[in-house]
Order: sequence, then structure tokens, then C-alpha cells
Amino acid sequence: MTNDKRVIENLRENYLEIISNYIITAYDTSCHGFADLGYTPPLLPLRTIKNIVKSFSDTPCDLYPSIIKYCEAKDIAENELYKKAHVSKTVFSKIRSMKDTGYKPSKSTILCLCLALELNNSETEVMLNIAGYSLSNDIIADKIVSYCISKRYYDVYDIENLILEKTGGAYLYS
Repeated sequence: MTNDKRVIENLRENYLEIISNYIITAYDTSCHGFADLGYTPPLLPLRTIKNIVKSFSDTPCDLYPSIIKYCEAKDIAENELYKKAHVSKTVFSKIRSMKDTGYKPSKSTILCLCLALELNNSETEVMLNIAGYSLSNDIIADKIVSYCISKRYYDVYDIENLILEKTGGAYLYS
């Protein structure tokens, strides 16, 4: 873990330059990588797209096995994880049983867990995808989170404060 305060201070001081030029790599390759391969995905009718989206929303996802895998690999107990992520015990319990209950955690909750697990950007994107989310280059807060992860800076509290300062709104604790 780096959590070197210089990362967040550099981002705070050089925010416009860094964020305006920063590209979320996982997002960039997943959304635009087809053209580089000479392949253009076919355009689908709106009805087909709606059916695909509906099928995903009706399918319960199960994030918990991935969380446990990372906890074991990083030797972090569940209670340490949700405290470090600033996720309540109640919400974590819902995540534990989400496959059976259909509970879907928020994107911000998953991001907090990824930061607490000190995952890299690819691992974070996989965790988000399991629940049907993704980081977006169109969301400033996503770019800030992704940038901090790329620099191995995982302090949820500091990152949230920077997002609040730069966007005027809470994101990770919303």
C-alpha cells in the first residue's frame, strides 16, 4: 500500500491538468478497443438492447465470493474490510446474502470495498462489472478514484474529501 499523501496533494494542486488528461484505461479498452482491432460491433435494435438490460437486472449477481477471494489473498478479515471501507455491518451482511435476496449494492459501496482491498484498476473494474457497474470517463469522481488507484492511493476518506472539494457532492459515502 502506498497511501503516500503526496499523491492526493499533487492531484489537489494539479487537478485540472491531471483529470482533464486522465483516461480510465479499463473503460477505454472495453468501450473503444473494438475499433483498434478493425471490428465495429453491430448496431442492435432498441428492443434487443432493452431485453439485454432487463435480463441483467433480473439476474442476481454474487459479489461476495470475489470479496472473500481478495480478503483471503490479502489476509484481511471481513470485519476489518467493512470498517476500512466505511461500509456498515448491515450493508455488508446484505452483500453476503445478495445472491439469495437480490440485493444490489451501490456503485459507491463497491468502490469503497475495492479501495479497502487495495485492488488495481482492472480488479476494480471486474468487481464493478459483477454488479452491473463500470467506471466512466464521463464522471469526474470515477476519474479521481481511478487515478488514485493507479497511483496505489487507497485512503477512502481522503479520496472522498477530494471528490467533495472538486465536485461539490459526496460520491463514495452517498
